[in-house]
Amino acid sequence: MCTLAAFVGASSSLPLVVAANRDEFLARPAVPPFLWPGTPRILAPRGERAGGTWLGLNEHALFVGITNRAGAPPDPTRRSRGALVTDALSAPSAAALHARLAGLDPHAYNPFHLFYADRESAHLMWSDGEALHREDLGPGLHVITERSFGAGADARGATVRRLAEAFGGDRSPASLGSLLANHAGDLFSAVCVHADALGYGTRSSLVLTLGATWAETRWWWAQGKPCVTPFEDQGALVAALAG
Repeated sequence: MCTLAAFVGASSSLPLVVAANRDEFLARPAVPPFLWPGTPRILAPRGERAGGTWLGLNEHALFVGITNRAGAPPDPTRRSRGALVTDALSAPSAAALHARLAGLDPHAYNPFHLFYADRESAHLMWSDGEALHREDLGPGLHVITERSFGAGADARGATVRRLAEAFGGDRSPASLGSLLANHAGDLFSAVCVHADALGYGTRSSLVLTLGATWAETRWWWAQGKPCVTPFEDQGALVAALAG
């Protein structure tokens, strides 16, 4: 179960903070974040099976992240949800993307939650595979998982409270990274998932602090389970993204 926690409007100098874990089959190949070719410039990891991504940041300071939505088995004939993120990252702003997505065909993708934000606004679109729902997100903490927004009971209330406390205070990668490494709960309700016997688990983690300027923006990445993998500051990639 992927986790995407975003604090919107933390302060005037820190419009957005994101902490996210990707949970996926261990055999599914992926590469860590890099600067993608083309325009606009995009910083994102990439899934090698379908060539898309699950999160990224573009040169306009637009962040996009996706989680699956529980409730229905995936239809292999539908387009990759990673391609939806890649397409979204071509937008010049969160507001422009929000307007563009109004015309999305919900039958084109398996169910998902799509979060997108920049320095000015934050939004969410989710789909059950049959209908689209779009929301504007106000200041504060928003935690998105496969079971958000009526898709099922999420057993991580205590972890969400700890996330809220951390986002309200210490937003260092060490603090947020320790929350992403949390093992409380059962096999799949933990934030950091270890289901190795089933070939599944947390594959990577991100802590992003999107500052009011690029000089104040930081991207920390763990290419592996955050409980055993150190977060590395990707400052050179952020500088290249900013141009």
